[in-house]
Amino acid sequence: MHSPCMNPRAQRKLGKVFFIFTFASFFIFLSALPGFANEMCTKGKKSLVGSFDVIQAKGGVWGLMEQTSGLKEKSVLGLQVDGKIRRTISIFEEMCQDGKTPTPELFNEIQDVIGDGRMLFNLSPDRTPPKTILESVTAVNEKATALLKKLGE
Repeated sequence: MHSPCMNPRAQRKLGKVFFIFTFASFFIFLSALPGFANEMCTKGKKSLVGSFDVIQAKGGVWGLMEQTSGLKEKSVLGLQVDGKIRRTISIFEEMCQDGKTPTPELFNEIQDVIGDGRMLFNLSPDRTPPKTILESVTAVNEKATALLKKLGE
């Protein structure tokens, strides 16, 4: 079938141009993926570690529980939460070192757990009942445990 407006030779030339354009576009797309992975690893790692460092600068979840009367004897839970959050970050870092690209979804899930850990510090030991703080810490612990299980830990 020939287009009434174009001769067969022009159609073949247009087909070749289209093929070259498609191939070049695909190549450009593939070459951009390592850049995305590199950015996810460098900027993502920096963001996660920085956010976790905010928790640690305040003594960690363990420190929060140690400062709350009635929770000192349960402060081991705080240590577990601190360790689990750090482990999720370590897994992210290991993926980057092994050449596996962490997904944006994984980054967001880790960031959410860290964010929940940071929110614990909005619960003032002076004004918040220890039971409420313990429930919140337990919820963060369960969320971190579920994420680690999902990551194969």
